[in-house]
Amino acid sequence: MNMSRRDFLKLAATAGVISIAPFKMDIMKVFAEAKDYVHINWLNGAACTGCSVSFAQSADPDVIKILTSITVGNSGLPIALPDWMYVLHPASGSLGVELINDWINHSGPGKKILIVEGSMQQEGFCETGDKDFREWVKNCAEVTDNIIAFGSCSAFGGIPHAKGNVTGAMSLQDFLREVGMDDKAEKIINLSRCPGHPDSLILTLASLIEGVEPELDSYNRPVAFYGKNIHNEQCPYRPFYDRGIFANFGQSEQGCRFKLGCKGPVTWTDCPTRRWNDHTAFCIDRGICIGCAEPAWPDGEFGPFYTELPSLPTVLNIPAETWGTAFVGAAAAAVAVHAGRKALTKKKEEKGEE
Repeated sequence: MNMSRRDFLKLAATAGVISIAPFKMDIMKVFAEAKDYVHINWLNGAACTGCSVSFAQSADPDVIKILTSITVGNSGLPIALPDWMYVLHPASGSLGVELINDWINHSGPGKKILIVEGSMQQEGFCETGDKDFREWVKNCAEVTDNIIAFGSCSAFGGIPHAKGNVTGAMSLQDFLREVGMDDKAEKIINLSRCPGHPDSLILTLASLIEGVEPELDSYNRPVAFYGKNIHNEQCPYRPFYDRGIFANFGQSEQGCRFKLGCKGPVTWTDCPTRRWNDHTAFCIDRGICIGCAEPAWPDGEFGPFYTELPSLPTVLNIPAETWGTAFVGAAAAAVAVHAGRKALTKKKEEKGEE
């Protein structure tokens, strides 16, 4: 299976509408036809490990089956089982450090992919084994073919980077620039969201194995997953917004979530169509979008979570509240006209009977 960039975009976009499951065989075929092992090194920085859990709990296709059941030739060895992954790997302590060093020093065949979960902190705040985490990431970045920042903490700094932090937490991309690795920083693939979505990582890995570099937006995110605005193009509650009907705390679920603090108007992801938990739900189904995929989150206009955005988006350059008032007025006028016509018709009928 030779996947072009167009094929990747088509697969990713279509899978977002009806879940990734129908394309399981296509994805597994990409892994099965890979010419050699894929050497994955998954490092964990300042984060809650939620992205690892999100990835591991991918339901269909089952990530663990993809990584362990597909082997290279008759070797019996898995095509893409991570050489090191803190959450899934049974090794720990000095053995874990040894495995990371083995990955760094590996010079044989097979693509190397570095996945980083969690933000980067200033020296002294995060250590793995006998080295500062910053040194590990720098050493790994120097020898890898591709770098993926999985989750918002790694992609943009996330929660550890929020106002008031004392660790100097930053994104992986900013760290690479800070240590003079601009060439690596420019090619990084940011898969933001909190937590990262397993579909986006599986499809990105499949494309990289095929030698396809996904088309990225200005924040180095694949357009296939971050190319649409939630509010303008995907939200199921958008019709309420256009009519000026807004949900309020303590009321029913009917109405646009904007006044509850929904950040959908300034968020670009495919959450409403790709959804979560085996394609069953997404945030706005039972609450609001907090904008976790965006670079400024959780600060700026994204916080506090349950605070309205500073300005209300417009419909044809007219505020939604004005539209709502117009709809109410038009509805009242329509009711009055209907009542008048009904009364007039009734009078005519009465005259006819006389």
